Amino acid sequence: MPSLSIKDKVVVKDYLRDSTIWDCITPRVGDIAIASCYKSGTTLTQQIINLLVHGHDDFDHLHDLSPWVEHKHDLLDEKIEQIEKLPDRRFFKTHLPFEALPYYPDWKYICLVRDGRDVAMSLFNHLHALTPEARLTSPIQLHNISSNFPEFWEEWLETGKPYWDWFEFIKIWWKVRHVPNVLLVHYRDMIDDKPTQIEKIADFLQINLDKPLKEIILHKSSLEYMKQNSQKFEHRDFEKHRFIYKGSNGRWQTLLSEQQSKYYEEILSQKLGSACALWIKNGGEYL
Repeated sequence: MPSLSIKDKVVVKDYLRDSTIWDCITPRVGDIAIASCYKSGTTLTQQIINLLVHGHDDFDHLHDLSPWVEHKHDLLDEKIEQIEKLPDRRFFKTHLPFEALPYYPDWKYICLVRDGRDVAMSLFNHLHALTPEARLTSPIQLHNISSNFPEFWEEWLETGKPYWDWFEFIKIWWKVRHVPNVLLVHYRDMIDDKPTQIEKIADFLQINLDKPLKEIILHKSSLEYMKQNSQKFEHRDFEKHRFIYKGSNGRWQTLLSEQQSKYYEEILSQKLGSACALWIKNGGEYL
């Protein structure tokens, strides 16, 4: 299946990601890439797509069924062997911008987007939920992460640290929102109206969604179910029951000042444009 050059491909290599690992995968018709910058509903969407594709979650761990492809600290040969053995349809996790992924017209690309304030709040809790061992062995310095969210917010807003820039990630995916095999999904919509979002994803993936399957998906993608079955979804680097956490929005409202929030909205419009900024803030149908 030849690649279609609709974009100039870039290479991303940093302390966690190596986009060239994607070049080791033999593509199959119908493969699905689930992208997010981070902390935007990736695990939830992986579970929804798994249930759409397979109808059950009889797996030991979701990571084995839907690997983070470009994660550079996995053993490469084992990862590629695992990927080649996966049944169709395969669905992969990625934290890469669109231009760093291989593009195939027969693939589907779903990008998950969330208000930056919610992303930062979730990332803050995520980093503080890491085990002491994970902090010590991390390729990035995590011992000096502020325990004060407004302080953490200030650095994240300007630099994306300790990860990568959220604004640039969103900007790139927003540009390709009208490519036929690209779908942007807002986390607010997923939380506020999950049935409609499940229908939208099923339609995009051209998967028949009947009422019994929809009920299974709603049950097994609920926060309650995923917390009760956390061993299927949690990473070993996190304190128990801390990876699947609140799954809510707006927790930043009592922590950020009005000035901080207003400045964020100004930067959002400056960097991403008014239409994108409005969608990032409110969700709904994008233009």
